[in-house]
Amino acid sequence: MSLSLTYNEESNFNDKIYNFDWSSTSLGPMDSWDPAYKTAINLCLQSTFPICIYLGSDWVILHNKEWIQLIGYPYVLGKTIKEAWPSLYYFISSLCESVRTTRKGLFRSDEYIEVKRDGYSEEAYFDYTYSPIFKSDGTFGGIFCIAQETTKRVLNDRRLKTFIEIGNRIPEVESLESACYTMTKVLNDNNTDIPYSLIYFIEHELNDSSKSLIARLIATTFDDNNKKGRHIPDYFPETREIIDLTKDDDKSYGTYIDLKRITATYSFLKCKSWPIYLAIKKGHVKVLLKDESQAVLLSTKISLYGGKVLFAVLICGVNRCCPLDEKYMKYFQQVINQMNKYLLHGMSMEEKKKRNKILADLNRQKVTFFQGISHELKTPLTLMLSPLDDVINVCSQETQETQIMSYLQIIRRNARRLLKLINSSLQFSNIEADQLEAHYCETNIAEFTRELVLEFEDVAKQLGLDYVIEIPRSKEFNRALSDKIYLDHDMYETIVFNLCSNALKHTWNGRITIRLYLDYKDEKRIIVLEVSDTGVGIPETALPNIFQRFYRVESQESRSHEGTGIGLSLVKELITRHGGDITVTSAVNQGTTFKCLFPIGCEHLPKNQIRFNNVENPVTHGRELYTSRQLYLEESSQWIKNSKSEARDDLDQLPIDDRNMDIDKMLTEEIMRHFYTNGHDDEKKYQILLVDDNNDMRDYLEDLLKEFDIVHARDGREAILVLKKLEILPDLVISDIMMPNMNGYELLDVIRSNIKTRLIPVILLSAKASEESKIKGLDKGADDYLIKPFSSRELITRIRANIKLSLLRRKILIQLCKQEESKQLLLSITNMIVSRSDINETFLYVAKEIHRILPCERILIISDDKSKSNKIVTLCEYPENISRNTTMMTSQLTEIRNNDKSKSQAFIKLNEYLNNSPGINISLNVYCDDVHKNVSILSVEVRLDNDIWGWIKVHRSPNSIWFESEVELLQQISNQINLAITYVNLLEENAAKEIQIKATEIANITKSQILANTSHELRTPLNAITGLLSLFEGTNLNTDQKDMFSIMSRASDVILSIVNDILDVAKLEAQKLTLVNRIFDLIELIEGIIETFGKKAGDKKIELILNYDIDILPRYVKSDPERLKQVLSHLLSNAVKFTNKGEIILTVSMQSQEVFEIELCDTGIGIDPEYIQHAWKSFTQGDTSIIRNQDGTGIGLSICKNLVELNGGKIKVKSQLGKGSKFWFTWNVESLSKNFSLETQFNEHVLSHVLRQKRILIIHPIEGVRNTMLKYLKKFEKVDAFDTVDKGISAAKSYKELNDRPAYDLVFIGLYEDNEEEVIKTALELRGLKMNSNDLVIIFIVFQSNEKIELAEKLIEKIGGTTSILYTPITWKKLINQFVHMEKNKNNKRSYIYTNTLKRIADYEPYKARHTNQNVCEDITGRDSKSRARNITRSKCILCVVCFVFFY
Repeated sequence: MSLSLTYNEESNFNDKIYNFDWSSTSLGPMDSWDPAYKTAINLCLQSTFPICIYLGSDWVILHNKEWIQLIGYPYVLGKTIKEAWPSLYYFISSLCESVRTTRKGLFRSDEYIEVKRDGYSEEAYFDYTYSPIFKSDGTFGGIFCIAQETTKRVLNDRRLKTFIEIGNRIPEVESLESACYTMTKVLNDNNTDIPYSLIYFIEHELNDSSKSLIARLIATTFDDNNKKGRHIPDYFPETREIIDLTKDDDKSYGTYIDLKRITATYSFLKCKSWPIYLAIKKGHVKVLLKDESQAVLLSTKISLYGGKVLFAVLICGVNRCCPLDEKYMKYFQQVINQMNKYLLHGMSMEEKKKRNKILADLNRQKVTFFQGISHELKTPLTLMLSPLDDVINVCSQETQETQIMSYLQIIRRNARRLLKLINSSLQFSNIEADQLEAHYCETNIAEFTRELVLEFEDVAKQLGLDYVIEIPRSKEFNRALSDKIYLDHDMYETIVFNLCSNALKHTWNGRITIRLYLDYKDEKRIIVLEVSDTGVGIPETALPNIFQRFYRVESQESRSHEGTGIGLSLVKELITRHGGDITVTSAVNQGTTFKCLFPIGCEHLPKNQIRFNNVENPVTHGRELYTSRQLYLEESSQWIKNSKSEARDDLDQLPIDDRNMDIDKMLTEEIMRHFYTNGHDDEKKYQILLVDDNNDMRDYLEDLLKEFDIVHARDGREAILVLKKLEILPDLVISDIMMPNMNGYELLDVIRSNIKTRLIPVILLSAKASEESKIKGLDKGADDYLIKPFSSRELITRIRANIKLSLLRRKILIQLCKQEESKQLLLSITNMIVSRSDINETFLYVAKEIHRILPCERILIISDDKSKSNKIVTLCEYPENISRNTTMMTSQLTEIRNNDKSKSQAFIKLNEYLNNSPGINISLNVYCDDVHKNVSILSVEVRLDNDIWGWIKVHRSPNSIWFESEVELLQQISNQINLAITYVNLLEENAAKEIQIKATEIANITKSQILANTSHELRTPLNAITGLLSLFEGTNLNTDQKDMFSIMSRASDVILSIVNDILDVAKLEAQKLTLVNRIFDLIELIEGIIETFGKKAGDKKIELILNYDIDILPRYVKSDPERLKQVLSHLLSNAVKFTNKGEIILTVSMQSQEVFEIELCDTGIGIDPEYIQHAWKSFTQGDTSIIRNQDGTGIGLSICKNLVELNGGKIKVKSQLGKGSKFWFTWNVESLSKNFSLETQFNEHVLSHVLRQKRILIIHPIEGVRNTMLKYLKKFEKVDAFDTVDKGISAAKSYKELNDRPAYDLVFIGLYEDNEEEVIKTALELRGLKMNSNDLVIIFIVFQSNEKIELAEKLIEKIGGTTSILYTPITWKKLINQFVHMEKNKNNKRSYIYTNTLKRIADYEPYKARHTNQNVCEDITGRDSKSRARNITRSKCILCVVCFVFFY
């Protein structure tokens, strides 16, 4: 609790101490206190530790502000202990009295004190010390108490102890329910933080919501271990063993109650039953019980098998003296997490128990099956072996055929082997089922062991091994033994035979040693039977598993790979039955040693299985049909046959290498012969490599496959050695899988990994019948997989099929190789053609490559010279003494005799191909004059431009077959020769054309230079003529003289323009023209250009319209204005020139901030589509019959295109004859950082607000004119436009009737020759609608021609009032000038003044605005002549002229 909750200001606390009325206490005023008291007070107030001082006999309290934070009590300064803390009085006073009495201090650690905080009792722990205060006279004066709260540490230690206990007891959890019991026990043992706990289980299926959710109470801390039942406290909500949560879901649990404390407010649910379902949904719920204590419900879940989920709800009681704050809730959450681990462990233990039970059942069933099947198999085996022995005896007496005897002996050997395996399996299953009955009897172990091991002596000698027996004499051994040894003879015999048999099986050279001696183990005497060898050894990683049942060491270098893997496991079990043990030591390639340890005496044996006083020596033979020793010896004798082959040292280095195997083994002469002749495969005896470690199986298969040439090998390593030694690779490999040294899978990997053997088909023949084994073999590259036992007919059929498929694959491979060679040849010919090699060298290379690919004697390439005899271009001959390979290959080709031509399949196919392929000729037996013998000739035409150029001829020995693939190859080579000849011809043609192009370029350069020089020379006299003509403008000349000078001036201007254009063309072609960018007024340039062509358009009565958006188009930009003006001038000049009626619209728009587009549309004569592609070339013109009345040089569009592209733009055209043309181009400009549109500038600075309120009427028949004017005037209050006068008058009348005021203040009317009367009538009628007729301003829109000007002046005199004229083309500036004049000269000027002024302004050529208004004023006032004014103001801005007229 902070100090601020008790006092308003911490800084005033010390003042309160000193200002306190201590005289009211037993201590008296502070001034009278003993210096020891004052010193203690100073230490208390200056310390940052919580300190409290008890002074006087009644223990008056004095403390610092930190003490309040520690205790949390309100203001107690100056009070006694009894007054301040009555509940703690006796506890504290007893401590104080102890200190007073002993005059010694005391210290307490982690002392529990229940304190009151926020009105609630809280569990608290403190470390504190009580020290005595002595006055100056040495008497006891009080106690100095320093305290520190350790509640957090104590709680953390206590809770950590709980978690440690939970972790330590997790091994006790064996199921889900035991997890709950163990958890409640742990919590009950540490019940301070969790006074009680209950656990509910709820199972739920994820995919089935229809089943009810049932909660079961599993365990509580109230469970009585001795008695059944639970003692649930009365203050708990309703606590049922089973709760149906589906009903509980809809039930209202109660209300929430808030418990307010200073640090936080806690909300608790008050309910009649535990809210289990609510806890599952929310994760945790806080509950207030009947006795005002608290509990928390927490939920967790785990996934069960079968798509089920288990919810567990843990109900925990809350310590009454601990606030349920965030730390406490975190502790509860950690508890539920630990419980989740308990549940997971319990579930895993339950699953483990289930699995162990299933495995035990399976093992029991397996043992029962082994016992049953072994017994059942022994009966038919006995019935097979007994008659078989009789048959063999009869056959041997009657000397029957050797083959039958061989088959019978194979059957008997393998039947005995089967009997041995059955006996071992039966014995092992009896051991596992604990049903093996042993008969232990006193045994002369030395004599018995010697007799058993001697059975293998002959076999060892025949295998070339040293067989050493180190067994003492029986008397000496028994004397040293000094006790009896008890053995089960059958078991001991099995032990010895297994160990000796394994030693012989895994030892190729060296020796085998059998020893019997006495030794000690655990201070007891034992007998040791030791069997050691110098064989292949056992890997160290396999030694720990060597005695496990069915465990086998794969790929050992052993004599055989046969076996079940239960031999050593059986040996260990039998030795264990004797109370002994077995050990093994081994090193790879050094040998193995087994030691069998047998204890002496009979104390370790079951007494009911011991036969006393019955000493037995070796058992007698003949007890059974076949004894174990006979079966083991017969198996060992089979290895003698294998040992007679080559020494194993030759097999140490067996990888296939490329040095000892040649690719010719794969492509043998037989395969080549088969490919060329399509011969009879049945006549060939194919070779098969047979690989199997079983002698009987090899002998049987070799006899079965008599039709094939059989080569055999014992294992994979020997098979590789055989492959290396064979001159011709076998046609097929048959291999077993389970073999020593290298198994079938490893052999298959070696065969498939080598390029020389990868095409040999391999059939795996194995007893491994599982699907995994078959898939593994086929995946490694086996062509077929047969399972033993197999059908002999099926095996032979599969062998034949695989050999045929292999031959077919090889033939396809040869064909692919030849096709690849052909492709390489064609590619090389193409490369030679492209590299411009000599044609004769190409022909020679082709001939040599044909001979390399095809077996032939002579190759000719002949050209067809129609005027002369045929010419041999290339000749290649290969006589016998030059190339033996050619002779060999051609000799392998089948000769076709006359009597079997019809029978040859190849010949029939070839004839069919020739019938469908013209240009090919084959002569099988024709006399050749050049070589003076008969040959077989293949001739293929070489065609060029659908005509025969020549032939390719190939010679072979007479009656040789020509294959379809060979004919196709020559046809492809013929096509390549055609390509080579064509390419040479094209090169010659291109060379001639290049000469012509260079000559043309030189002529063009010369022409451009002449034009440039001529143009420069023409400009000098033209400038003189122009200058002289300008001198006559101010002189007094008559009318005829003026007209003559005007004609001369216009002609000089035209010539100068043409000269300038020619100069520009020359610069453009020489790429010497560059753009000069500067800032200019874009609007002024465009309007000036279109104004220039207004007079010409007006003379031809063509509407010239300028259309642009005044809101978007910038006024000032940076580019080359002269070149833009030049492009526009050429396009407008052409448009006006070739348009006789209609309209010309120039549209300007912005594509982006730095690119604008200009579009020019006219209704002229159009352009012929055939001419459009040539329109952009210099000095080209359209149909002269159409344009012959028009002047021009044909360079305008060429200049436009070059200038636009030089600017970085594009220009395009669309046109249709008789309907007009559309040109558009883009022009790049540099946008200025600050720019204004034309509309913004003029609207803000020229037009007043009053003028903007004017209502305007436009009457004009041309829609383009109306739309343009509407764009310009869109900021005015009311603007209407109509195409006829009737519509305009009707609109004016309707408006006046509705609003009782005139509709318009300003009227624009289009004036033409044919509407003079209609215009007069309309003007008068509109004037009549105004109250003051002179207020209506009427403006006539007319062409710039003398006739239209005179007509307009005539109408102005008739109509009167404020009337003016607007000349086409209509521009934004002209309209603005009209409105400015109206505002400046209202009621001051007569209409004719404005008309005359406008007429003069219209004649001025707009240009740059850099001249002053003063110069303009002088030019206008000083001269009346129109021509003189045009000359003087040629470079003046029209806006300046307008402004001058307005102001002067």
